Amino acid sequence: MNESALLFEEEVRLTNVKEYGFSWERFASGKEPIPAEGLRFDIHFEGDVSGDLVAGTIKGVDYLTVRADGRLFLQLYAAITTNDGAVISVTESGINDNGHLRLNMDFHANDDRYRWLNHKHVWGLGTVNFETGEVKIKGYHR
Repeated sequence: MNESALLFEEEVRLTNVKEYGFSWERFASGKEPIPAEGLRFDIHFEGDVSGDLVAGTIKGVDYLTVRADGRLFLQLYAAITTNDGAVISVTESGINDNGHLRLNMDFHANDDRYRWLNHKHVWGLGTVNFETGEVKIKGYHR
């Protein structure tokens, strides 16, 4: 069995939140109950990706759904611009369990240097701090 290898580390910050009738502050404080219909937020982010095979900047948006029971579902769309000028599309889905992120990551690149990513499935593990807006993720692959 092959072992998972670290592909990259990602450090991003939340830059903007689109609210849909329930404020991000009210949600993040945890002092108010989540409405029966749940919540939706569009969370914009940007930051850095570092690794031996993939390095650059990332910018995107997470279309966050929060169920009434407090379960958080993430659906992210982003672009990595590598240090050597390639642009790689990234889609991620997963959960946020009390600040611990579990993500499935898929990539699309037409640049010859990064086409190998099109065939990789990457698992992301990380943390998010709602108070500071800081997110740290490690991407692993086989």
